[in-house]
Amino acid sequence: MKNSDRYYYYIKYFPAVIFFYFSVLFLSCANQLPPTGGDDDKTPPRVRKIIPKPNTVRFDGNSITILFDKYVDRRSFRESLFISPKPAKEPDFNWGGKEVEIKFTEPLKKNKTYTFLISKGFKDFLGNFLNEPIQFAVSTGDSIDNASISGKVFSNSYNNIIIFAYSLKDKNDTLINPLRISPDYITQVNENGSYFFNHITKSNYRVFALKDVNKNMVYDKGIDEISVLPSDIFMDTTEDIKKVNFLFNDIIPNEKYVYSSQFINTLVPDTIANIYSSIKNNEKEMPVEPRIFLLFRKNNFSKYDIADNIKLFDSTNNKFTRLVLNWTADTLLELFPAEKLKYTSEYILSIDLRNTKKNYYYKLNFMTADEKRFGKISGNVINKFLIPNTIYIKLFQKNKNVYIYSHTIESDSGFIFQNLLEGDYQLFSYIDENNNGIYDSGNPYPYSPSERFYIFESSLHLKGNWSIDNVFIRF
Repeated sequence: MKNSDRYYYYIKYFPAVIFFYFSVLFLSCANQLPPTGGDDDKTPPRVRKIIPKPNTVRFDGNSITILFDKYVDRRSFRESLFISPKPAKEPDFNWGGKEVEIKFTEPLKKNKTYTFLISKGFKDFLGNFLNEPIQFAVSTGDSIDNASISGKVFSNSYNNIIIFAYSLKDKNDTLINPLRISPDYITQVNENGSYFFNHITKSNYRVFALKDVNKNMVYDKGIDEISVLPSDIFMDTTEDIKKVNFLFNDIIPNEKYVYSSQFINTLVPDTIANIYSSIKNNEKEMPVEPRIFLLFRKNNFSKYDIADNIKLFDSTNNKFTRLVLNWTADTLLELFPAEKLKYTSEYILSIDLRNTKKNYYYKLNFMTADEKRFGKISGNVINKFLIPNTIYIKLFQKNKNVYIYSHTIESDSGFIFQNLLEGDYQLFSYIDENNNGIYDSGNPYPYSPSERFYIFESSLHLKGNWSIDNVFIRF
C-alpha cells in the first residue's frame, strides 16, 4: 500500500473507529451488567450497608447511601422506595455499581424521624424480588421515634397489599379520605401476611389495608380493594400496639356466593340439562347434615309441583326423611334434611313429575360417610368489650364455600359444632353490632368502622372420631 493510500485510509475510517470504541466503552459503563457464568442466582437482593447507619440521630446530611450485595433493577428501586414523612420534593438518585445515593433536593425538616421503606416490588437484575419489605429510620432530632403498630392481614393472597397509617394529630378525622390524602406512613405485608410500622410518632391513627392492584402506592377506587378496622388506634397508654388485624372478604364464604356465576358454574346437570345439582350423582362421603342446591335453569317448573313431589328416601333403612325447602331465587332451591341423616346410608333424592304436565322424573343418589369419619369442634367466646349484640360463629371447610356451619350466642359462652366430616376448617366470628345478620366491613370515606371480628389464625385439622376442644374466640 502506498503511503498516500495508507494516509487516505486512516483519514476515511479513523472517525468511525473512534466512535465505535467510545460507544462500547459508554455502554459497558452505563449498563454495568453483572458477570455471567455460574449457577442461576435465585436469592433476593440484600442490603450490605447503609450510610449513615440506621437509627442515626441529629442527621444533618443531604443524602442516604445504600449498598446492595448485587446489581439491582434501578427502576424497581425508584418505584418501591417510600419515605415517611414525604419530603417536600422528590429526591434524586445517583447510581454507582451496586450502590445508590438518595439525594434530597431540599433540607429535611428538623426534629423529625424519617422512615424508609423498600417494598417487595424491588428486584435485582435477574428478577429476584424481596421476600419482605426493608425498613430503617434516621432522625434529624435528638431521638428516634419508637412507637409501633403491628398485625396481620387475612386474605387469600398477600400480593401487593400495603398498609396506610394516618396520624390524627392536628387533623379533622372526618376529612381523611385515602382517595385524596397521602398517608403519613406506609408499609407492606410480608409473605405470611404480617406487617409492622416501626419508628413512628406516638399519636392516634386511622389505618387501612389496601390491595394495590396498580402498584402505584395510592388508593384507586373501583380497582383496589380496601379493608377498614373496627376502630381507630389510640396510643394513650402505650407506644407498642399489636394484633391490629385486617380482614378481606375473599377469605370468608360470601353469604351471597350461591347467587354468583362462579357457584352456578360448579353445578352438575342431569342427562338432559333440566336440573343442576350442587352434588354429583352417586357421590360418596356426604355429611349427615348436608346442604343441597338445585337449579332449574329453564325456569319452567312449578314451585308447587316441586314442593309436592320432592322426596328424600333412605334406601338403607327403608324410610323417608322430611326436607326443609328454601327458594333462594326463582330458579334456585336450597334444601336440607329436617333431622340428621344416618351414617353409612344410601339416599335417593327424587322429584317425580310424571303425573304433571312436565311428565318428568329426576333422581339423585348419594351415600353418607361412616360415623368414624366425623368429629366435633368446641370452645369459648371471650368478649372483653362487653358488647351486648349477637355474636356469630361460622365454620367452613376450605374450598367448599357452600358447607357453612353457623352458631349464634348472646354473650360470653361456649359453643360446639358436632357431626363435622373430617377435613380442614376455618373459623370466623364477628359481633353483629347493627343487628342485620351479616358481617359489615365498614367504609373508608365517609368513615365507618367494620364490625369486630375474629379469625382463628391456623386451620383446624379435624380427623374422624376426634374432638378439637378449647378453641378460644377473643374479642
